[in-house]
Amino acid sequence: MAVIKRGQVPAPTLPKETVEVEALGGDVVVRGLLLTERLDLEARIAQQRLAAIQAKADGKVKDDGPTAGDLAVPMLLARCVLDADSLELWSEEQWQAFGCRHQEQALQLFNVAWRLSGFKQDDAAKN
Repeated sequence: MAVIKRGQVPAPTLPKETVEVEALGGDVVVRGLLLTERLDLEARIAQQRLAAIQAKADGKVKDDGPTAGDLAVPMLLARCVLDADSLELWSEEQWQAFGCRHQEQALQLFNVAWRLSGFKQDDAAKN
């Protein structure tokens, strides 16, 4: 195999999709995570899993409560859902509030962002 030259390879771009969100009254752009954002998300999920295991082992938690994946939803939405100017639409806290009232639409956006970020859909179901 020959060594490539920069001009022979297209520059990488993030995958994006436009998604209609009825509760917002219009469309948003959903993009995939950058590498550092994905690594950060994976680290946060791993930390949350470890904390949950430790809390259970210490007897501090009786039920499972939110999973590590559940807690990643607002983070992913805050990074990946953009407005018409390609700016992040809301903060994690604002996505928490939106999801409280419009859970189905928040999860629809999460699933798009999850897929565009290169995660498998069955991984989202496990979390």
